[in-house]
Amino acid sequence: MSTRDEGPQGVGQDVSVRIYLPDPGLQSYVTFYYFVEAFAPLTDFLYPEWGNVRLRIRGEWTVLNDPRDGTAPHEYALYGPTDRRGIVVTKGGKTVGFGLTPLGWDRLIGTDAGAMANRVADIEDELGVPPQVLQAAFAADGDDDAPGVARLDKVLLDLLARRPPAHPLVLAADRVLRRRPPDVARFAAEVGVPPRTLHRLCLRAFGFAPKRLLRRQRFLETLGLIRVSADTPFSALLGEQYYDQAHFNRDFRDFMGMTARQYAQTPRALMHAAAVAQAQVGITLSFSLPEPPPA
Repeated sequence: MSTRDEGPQGVGQDVSVRIYLPDPGLQSYVTFYYFVEAFAPLTDFLYPEWGNVRLRIRGEWTVLNDPRDGTAPHEYALYGPTDRRGIVVTKGGKTVGFGLTPLGWDRLIGTDAGAMANRVADIEDELGVPPQVLQAAFAADGDDDAPGVARLDKVLLDLLARRPPAHPLVLAADRVLRRRPPDVARFAAEVGVPPRTLHRLCLRAFGFAPKRLLRRQRFLETLGLIRVSADTPFSALLGEQYYDQAHFNRDFRDFMGMTARQYAQTPRALMHAAAVAQAQVGITLSFSLPEPPPA
């Protein structure tokens, strides 16, 4: 059976995206596994997102987030959390990977997320697992994704069991951020720390200072609605979190590097296929923070 005919996936003329949820024991840490195939040259953009591990199976894939990282394609790449649009370029091929929630970054990577914000680097020993092992788990079965997903579940569950639990303040900040408090003062009060402590905590755990983080989450929640409501005017999706259309437009340009009108007019083959594939496994607002584990 052609990879274009398998589910759960989003399919465009030149791109296929297949999405799988991880084991329930990983779902507070790993967003989902993804298999992306481009059957022709492709250029698209990526939304601001949390961290990712991406592995090249074939072809060359380049993601441009920060000019400091250059344009060299990575075979095994660790992507930090982003607050800007990225650009993905390939001449065709296959890449696979998985997303990390902030708790997943804290438990599985363990380094300062702020130091990797908007950056990409060759993954080395951050996971404590050789990247070749991850790549082999995904690539060994041709078009059959299920065995690779099962192997990745086992690798990551074993790794999680060896790592210390999340720090209570990281858990507290994660829980409060999901409620998206109205301002930094409320954010700090609900976490139970002074604003300066919250500033350091957010940079390390989420990659961004509290004020920027709250703006980012507000924008991404609205963008998530826009992404799955193609026939609904933007203005109808803004709700009370934006004062007016102009307020939203400023955020859109800041985080996406384009106007909402330009976004609506831009072909998004990869991002459309990804949205379809995510919806098929029940992910409709992929930017939302999942429920953290019990305290």
